[in-house]
Amino acid sequence: MIHKTSIIYPNVTIEDNVYIGPYCIIGAPAESKSYTGEGEGVVIKSGTKIHGHVTIDSGTERPTKIGHNAYIMKGAHIGHDVVIHDDVTIACHSLVGGHVTIQDGANLGLGSIIHQRQIIGAYAFVGAGAVVTKGAYVKPGTVFVGSPARYIKYNYFGMERAGITDSVLEKYESLYNMMRYEGLRG
Repeated sequence: MIHKTSIIYPNVTIEDNVYIGPYCIIGAPAESKSYTGEGEGVVIKSGTKIHGHVTIDSGTERPTKIGHNAYIMKGAHIGHDVVIHDDVTIACHSLVGGHVTIQDGANLGLGSIIHQRQIIGAYAFVGAGAVVTKGAYVKPGTVFVGSPARYIKYNYFGMERAGITDSVLEKYESLYNMMRYEGLRG
């Protein structure tokens, strides 16, 4: 279901069972001083819910991707070339800069801000109003709060609720470390 007031650009691919609420803008050209093209588009996977007034920019180097069962609340902004994996929650008025990767099951709290080119680890939680600045390492299964965001503990509650075992978390940590080391995004 796509609300009639939302603007969906032609470069957007939307799978089945996706909800897009009122006044969303999806697939608009990237907000980048150095890029003037229409972009590589946006891909939204099945089961995703995008509530009102959300903006998702088209990628400049590849499509911006929203994984399966993502839950994006009112007023959030997703920058160009972002890759959001499955089961991610992005709370109201959160801002995600360009080229960010958010791994499976991560949760961004109300009004959080993620600086461009960051990786948010699987099942990590970024607290309300937290600002993840350049060079922060939000590893899988951690909780970060404050401005600038800092580590306070492991996200035991979130991992237990999702049924994540220590061995599964180790696999996510290996992937996260590889992405950090090799500068990968996606």
